[in-house]
Amino acid sequence: MSDSKDILTFAGVIAGYLSFVRLLLGDVRGWCKRPRLEIGFNPTEDLREWDLLGASRKQKVATVHVRNNRRTPALRCVAVLRPISAPPGVTIGKKEFVLHWADTDYTTHSNIAEPVDMGLERRRLDVAFAIHVDEQAPQAGAWVAIPLALSVPARATQAFLAPGEYRFRLTVNCANGKGASMEFFISSPVTWTALSMRSAN
Repeated sequence: MSDSKDILTFAGVIAGYLSFVRLLLGDVRGWCKRPRLEIGFNPTEDLREWDLLGASRKQKVATVHVRNNRRTPALRCVAVLRPISAPPGVTIGKKEFVLHWADTDYTTHSNIAEPVDMGLERRRLDVAFAIHVDEQAPQAGAWVAIPLALSVPARATQAFLAPGEYRFRLTVNCANGKGASMEFFISSPVTWTALSMRSAN
């Protein structure tokens, strides 16, 4: 009789252990499938000059690329840039900036950056830009690349970076996975072609 009880007890322990292992494996599989974001920056590829408005306006843009390293789509991705340091005597207009995802038409939305969903494709994220307009006096400085940065005067003032070197922390998060962060030095230029960015990591 005692042997039967011992066998039943042992069988119960084994069943409980196997149930725990199944739950654990299920959690691990679920964790492995969760989106994992990665920020990439290559100075050769990600500092670009563009001709706009029939080449009468030129723009240099510092960008990064964000990648989702899992097959599960990363939902509602938002990129936030936070200042860490600024040149002496310079005050930055905001404590954080929600950045502009490239290739997104913000004129049909509000002037707040809207989240994007991300599959396996890389998404380009604008970080800062400098401009030159023909037949206008050269303008020193750069702007943080928030949506409609130059369309709304108050936002243009907030996003403006006077010439000098700044340090920022970029964080990209999504609603259903693991985000990523990276720190950069951004040199706001005296002339637009001198805009530069480099990793601080």
